[in-house]
Amino acid sequence: MTEVLIISAGVPSAPDALTETVSQMHADGVRVSVAVGCSADRISVAQGTAEVITLPDAKTLPADDRRDHRKAGKGRRLWLRARRDPGVRRRAASADVIVALDGAAVHTVQQLARRHRAADAVTDLASAVAAVAERAAHPSRYATRRMLRHGPSPSVAVDAVRERAKRLTRKAAHRVVGKALSDPRGRRAGQALLTAPGLSDAQRRVWGRRIAGKLGNLGLPAEATAARLGVAQRLREPAARAEWLMAAAKDELSAGRIPPFLTEAAAAELAMADQALTRDDFDAATRSVNQVMQLLFHRAVHFDWLTSPMAPDPTGYLAPLHRSLVGRTMAAPRGRRTPAAPPPTDRPHRLLFVSRGNENFLGDIRERYEQNPDFEVRTLDMLADPERAKMVRIPFLLKYLLGGDPAYGDAIREWFGPHLEWADTVFVEWCLVQAALFTAIDPGTTRIIVRLHLFEAFTMFPHLLDMSRVDDMVFVSEPLRDFTMDVAPRLREPGGPRTQVVTNAARLDRYRRAKHPDARFTLAQIGQSRIAKDPRWTFEVLRELRRRDDRYRLHLVGADLDGSPTPQAAAYHREYEKELAELEAQGAIRRIGQTDDVPSALVDVGVIISASVRESFHLGVIEGAASGAVPVVRDWPFFAGRAHSARSIFPADWMVETPVQAADRIFAHTASEEVWRKTGEAAAEHALITWDWSVVQAQYDRLFQQP
Repeated sequence: MTEVLIISAGVPSAPDALTETVSQMHADGVRVSVAVGCSADRISVAQGTAEVITLPDAKTLPADDRRDHRKAGKGRRLWLRARRDPGVRRRAASADVIVALDGAAVHTVQQLARRHRAADAVTDLASAVAAVAERAAHPSRYATRRMLRHGPSPSVAVDAVRERAKRLTRKAAHRVVGKALSDPRGRRAGQALLTAPGLSDAQRRVWGRRIAGKLGNLGLPAEATAARLGVAQRLREPAARAEWLMAAAKDELSAGRIPPFLTEAAAAELAMADQALTRDDFDAATRSVNQVMQLLFHRAVHFDWLTSPMAPDPTGYLAPLHRSLVGRTMAAPRGRRTPAAPPPTDRPHRLLFVSRGNENFLGDIRERYEQNPDFEVRTLDMLADPERAKMVRIPFLLKYLLGGDPAYGDAIREWFGPHLEWADTVFVEWCLVQAALFTAIDPGTTRIIVRLHLFEAFTMFPHLLDMSRVDDMVFVSEPLRDFTMDVAPRLREPGGPRTQVVTNAARLDRYRRAKHPDARFTLAQIGQSRIAKDPRWTFEVLRELRRRDDRYRLHLVGADLDGSPTPQAAAYHREYEKELAELEAQGAIRRIGQTDDVPSALVDVGVIISASVRESFHLGVIEGAASGAVPVVRDWPFFAGRAHSARSIFPADWMVETPVQAADRIFAHTASEEVWRKTGEAAAEHALITWDWSVVQAQYDRLFQQP
């Protein structure tokens, strides 16, 4: 007798067709069984023509199957119910034809057919009728087939082993994550679990995230990092590996740690960007590049702690970006149709200053040329026009530089074109997005000067400039120029801009005011709002001095430290506040706060300190020196030991390396009022003849008059 098993996930969409087909098969001597995922009384077949089996409710399944059922798709959910039913297993074992009555039943029919290979698996009633007729026409052929295909496919056993291993792994992982990670043996087991063979990429990622998160919560950051790396090294798909590494790096940063695999994550994601760019998928390439830029130049990595992985080896840190196809594409020189024209001789020199809100270092420079009849001066503040300012979107710029959005270039041209046509020289203040936008289009005969301050060297923007369209890159110190040329090696390539050192503008004569004798024991630090200023180093100097003489005290001039941006900043801020409270309780520190009258604030200051880990020029310490305070300059660690460092800017006797050396210098040069005043006078004289605007302005005259 021929047997047919029909599987339906729910109420059939064509109940009359089912009733008619089942009745006809029954009349032809075919035994029919119908297994359904809904109540049996909702299936309309003539009484006595078929056995109707109701599949078990998901709530009655074993715990592992219930867990799988919650996460599975429709097809697998029906299979999890059907495979546990003895009636379905019995009828499938003897079935000649197994039929899927709807799409959700197809997976179940396929699984049953793999276990009972003599049966025909079909997906509609018409095919079932045809299969039954074929078997009736050739009974011997199908009898032979049943003998040859007795038993399940070998792949079923493989799947069973995999599923068993998956469940054992899941149980082990639950035990590890639940309790065992607090014990060293449990942590070793967790690491072994994550690196075990046979896990799918998806499983490895899920358990890696949980185990690394628990290790982080237990205060074991190194082991959390090791767990993440263990997962990454065993992910088979490059895209999955890149996604995991990027997510893991973001998790580390969110937890207040700098991921040691940061450049590895960037390289993996850049490879995805390269693949996307190769197939002209500019949107995908832009998404990947944007993620990499946000990671490589994350503020927590470079600005919210006392070190940066880029400082000791810029070339190595940025190698993945410089080597990538997307990095080379964004950096490719596009050139200009005509070279920049020399300054005009028959009319005023048209000078355009470009900024984007921050004009802190621009005032004296612009004022000089506004008052010079040989110049006609304009300023473009890119934030002044709110509608145009909306165009400044980093993803738009990245996509344009990758070659995927010509219309964005047209919009930039429409915005900046009239300014470029008017100007003979454009001076772009800060090498940020404004500089990248101005070099994204051909400037024609207009000369382009970009001034880079230290901040920008730790951002993405030097890597988005078309250096072939920059005539002069200006730096305020030799250490900054050297470091930036390592960061952006295109500055050294043929066709790149001239690189010039032009000092910051400062009217230092305003600081020459008489000091009270008590100022001898007052130290000052100008600016402590950023962690790079490292005020805690200054606190250590103060404590060392007060161990020798408790008359020493410290004035903090400027806005207070902000500990809110990142966990890294918050960690430094907590220690800062603790030390500050202790010293304030002793009467050793006074917070002056933000002031527009720094010369007056320095009247009561006898010693000026630069405690920074990095600076480009440090105007604050120069202002203090100009006031007659004894300057003490830490050899900024970011640049210490390089060919040019803080020692290249300041006199050797101003320089110190440790808080003890700083205290020794201060103690020696404030030993008496006579010594203190003599040292301060020498410092003031050096500052005025070296950095005062009356001296430095000639550097800007030469800059603007160059052909």
